[in-house]
Amino acid sequence: MPGAVTIECPAKVNLALAVEPPTADGMHPILSWMVALLFSDLLKIERLDDSSTAPAESAFDLSFAEDAPRPSEIDWPLADDLAVRAHGLMEKRVGRKLPVRVTLRKRIPTGAGLGGGSSDAAGLIVAVDRLFGLGLTAADRHDLAGALGSDVHFALEALSGQTSAIVRGLGDVVEPAPPAGTWPIHLVLVLPPFGCPTGPVYAAFDEMQAQEAASKAELSDMHELVRGFSPPGDALFNDLARPAASVQPGLDSLLDGLRRVSPVPPHVTGSGAACFVVVQSADEAQALAESIAAELDVVAMATQTR
Repeated sequence: MPGAVTIECPAKVNLALAVEPPTADGMHPILSWMVALLFSDLLKIERLDDSSTAPAESAFDLSFAEDAPRPSEIDWPLADDLAVRAHGLMEKRVGRKLPVRVTLRKRIPTGAGLGGGSSDAAGLIVAVDRLFGLGLTAADRHDLAGALGSDVHFALEALSGQTSAIVRGLGDVVEPAPPAGTWPIHLVLVLPPFGCPTGPVYAAFDEMQAQEAASKAELSDMHELVRGFSPPGDALFNDLARPAASVQPGLDSLLDGLRRVSPVPPHVTGSGAACFVVVQSADEAQALAESIAAELDVVAMATQTR
């Protein structure tokens, strides 16, 4: 078995996102087209000695990478980090210590709707399974994902090579959805200096949904969107964009600015606050990213799907 595993944990964007009203337990089923990006965190996990009666203690070193486009402090308790929680759940599942040294260098900003924490958790599950030869099945991994967060399901599939998927329910139904046309998809990712709190965004969605209908997209609509997709993706949508802008006024201002600078419409990913613009090529993405950064004084980067 290997002594160390290094994994790139990719960001995701919701190219399309429909949200249903909450169920009795307050959860919101979704229907989304998600894709994984080249933009990623870097996770290195080393196996420590577990052969003695007193196994080594696991150690976690989490920080933003030197080249992170929008670095910040790791200001949350270590026990709350999704990767750390994933490790604890794995130990509980197998009933023994799985001592590791984890080095996580984050590049994906928090509170951006890019699923960075979920991707890190998925990467840890994959790496620890491999390091200790646990032999977890896909169902085992998704059971762990269900206890961590809805985006972890897609992140697990992305790490296995399914980098484009239609995701349903509480994130637990992940259907591979490779586009029939343009691939990879080139885009400009815009990372504002603020985040959007997920809970208040969904609360704002509920308030708006009570007054007007959401997109009401059906699974067949999402399949058609994927099959017929071509840049700039005029049919892309996000039911959480308006609620997010109502919670975070800076997002509304950013979208207004992007509409002035960009020749094609901007979109919001997840519950915000990151935005993206789909373009035709890598050169176009680079040129537009430079224009957005200069005109709006915001972090903008060219990237593409995996």
